[in-house]
Amino acid sequence: MRVLYLSAVGEISGAERSLLAMLDALAGGAWEPVVAAPEGALLHAAAARRAATVRLALTPLRRPRSLGDAWSTLRALRAGRRAVAGAISAVQPALLHANTTPAFLYVPACNLPVVWHVRDLAPLGRWGAPLYRRATRVAAISRAVRDDLLAYADDGGAKITLLPPAVDTDRFHPGDRAALRTDLGLPDAPLIGLVAQFVPWKRHDLFLDALTRIVDRPWHAVLAGAELHHDADYLDALRARLAAPPLTGRVTWLPWQEEPARLLAALDVLALTSAREPFGRVLIEAMASGTPVVAVNEGGPAEIVTDGVTGRLVPADAGALADALAALLADPALRARYGAAGRTHVLSTYGLPAHRAALEALYAGVLGVHSE
Repeated sequence: MRVLYLSAVGEISGAERSLLAMLDALAGGAWEPVVAAPEGALLHAAAARRAATVRLALTPLRRPRSLGDAWSTLRALRAGRRAVAGAISAVQPALLHANTTPAFLYVPACNLPVVWHVRDLAPLGRWGAPLYRRATRVAAISRAVRDDLLAYADDGGAKITLLPPAVDTDRFHPGDRAALRTDLGLPDAPLIGLVAQFVPWKRHDLFLDALTRIVDRPWHAVLAGAELHHDADYLDALRARLAAPPLTGRVTWLPWQEEPARLLAALDVLALTSAREPFGRVLIEAMASGTPVVAVNEGGPAEIVTDGVTGRLVPADAGALADALAALLADPALRARYGAAGRTHVLSTYGLPAHRAALEALYAGVLGVHSE
């Protein structure tokens, strides 16, 4: 049985790492995955996993800000849908799995059953209900996303399936922190990291605000993330802040890590400060690596982290975040306890075997609905 995975972007960030984890979960099973995406790192990573690939010419979609933008977006959608229709004709899949909402927008009218994977908490407005009706099944990455989608569901959410991302716990595992830091060129000091796309809603400023409150303690921090949106003003403002006291020399800006396992295992603490994070994939990757986490208690992280057991959940407040970071930096035994509990939780809940079972159940249900 062949499934065509559709991605609207060719580079790798959280959604694309989750797609690759789906390929890992299905390896050796009854489903033959084919990945269709623009040229880039995603297709190369899929091919390395021995998945068939199809290169598509798709234009990144932006919310139109003018009539000219709207016309350009419409033309891009028409061209992209023709390209996807060609891929469907060539691949002849049993079903189509759109990895994100932008990917789903590129799905043409066809007789295939379609899974719409929703990975965002972005408002869909008047397009939400029509998109919901078009999908055979809707996969939500968290309860927060599922609850958000109910506003567009005319069936009470009957076609929504909860399908959180998975992590390869053989790839993400605890390691020798000192050796990993040397390999990455990082100082041998208590190491705090924020690994997230460089976009404003990830709230890097909140993280830096917290760091300024604990400058009297020994630590070094790392920022790493994809720059897919190329927000020059945001990037420049962050770099300027890192260059000024009191953070001068205390924070390393790393290039995006397509395979972030080494970095996450090198950290003493991972922080995630996003506003209404729909899931927080980096949390389960860090937890699988035995790294304790501190996250803002909003959206998906509240479902992943059990406060005081597998990590810390804090309000979106610099003082509360600083206190949680300081407590973990001061207590190696507490870090070890959270790290071990976090890995145990990921192994049982977000590992590849559980994900494979969930995917196979989803696809069986999709084909059953489509054949009715």
